[in-house]
Amino acid sequence: MTSLTRTGARIGLLAVALAVPGLAGCGAVQDLLNVQRPTARIAGVALQDIGLESATLLFDVEVQNPYSVPLPLVNVDYGLASRGTPFLAGKAKLQGTVPAGGRKTVPLPAKVTYLELLKALKDVRPGAVVPYAAEVGLSVDAPALGPLRLPLKKEGQLPVPAAPEVQVAEVKWDSLSLERAGGRVKLNIVNRNQFDVDLSRLAYALSLGGVEVANSSIAQPVSFQAGGGAGAVEIPLSLSPKGLGLAAFKMLTGKGSGYKLSGSADLQTPFGPMSLPVGGTGQTTFRR
Repeated sequence: MTSLTRTGARIGLLAVALAVPGLAGCGAVQDLLNVQRPTARIAGVALQDIGLESATLLFDVEVQNPYSVPLPLVNVDYGLASRGTPFLAGKAKLQGTVPAGGRKTVPLPAKVTYLELLKALKDVRPGAVVPYAAEVGLSVDAPALGPLRLPLKKEGQLPVPAAPEVQVAEVKWDSLSLERAGGRVKLNIVNRNQFDVDLSRLAYALSLGGVEVANSSIAQPVSFQAGGGAGAVEIPLSLSPKGLGLAAFKMLTGKGSGYKLSGSADLQTPFGPMSLPVGGTGQTTFRR
């Protein structure tokens, strides 16, 4: 619809309001001009792609079109703040229309980069849960009214994840010879987040004394409470020392060695699934 047509429609509405007795007051005119306005609401919010560097807040905005013609979508703007301090703002073009007399749900993703969030919110550290207030404006091109911004607000919580702390507590050998070394590796795990996590799967690569002795994954559900909840996971270990050389065999038959651990932990959290890296180096002991 052209701007001239919209202007004519507004003038026509105003003329009707002035011509009808009892409608000439400002309130009545405004009520008439505001008739049949599109509406919008935030139908849901989901967190996606949660990692150590960023997460995406996905707002599902439902738009209702009261008109007998399709309602064009124009753009969206958004801003996020925590306790009054802004930490994210953006704007994007929208395409498509809302069907005549119908509804349409528009997904609006807002990617939060934790580095920028931590710069803005000086008192926040990894592992925290940040309250946020979101202000979203969805703009449409309404018949007669022209460009129209539909303001929306939503409050929620955003996690800033910290990777679990993992240490190789000890290696317990069940058998140890040149032909076969078998046993179990005990991992001590600490949850450094201010929310509960459930470990569902652990992928790992383990080196002892500079020699890789394991590279696998294990599904072993373990729950960890918020704020330092600790637990242990045991992973199986089986290898052939003869294939690693005499120096490696001597190392394995000693009292302990240095270790290097790397991998990832699949976690279930109140905010959704997360896959976070794990790893570290240190000294461990051998037991029989």
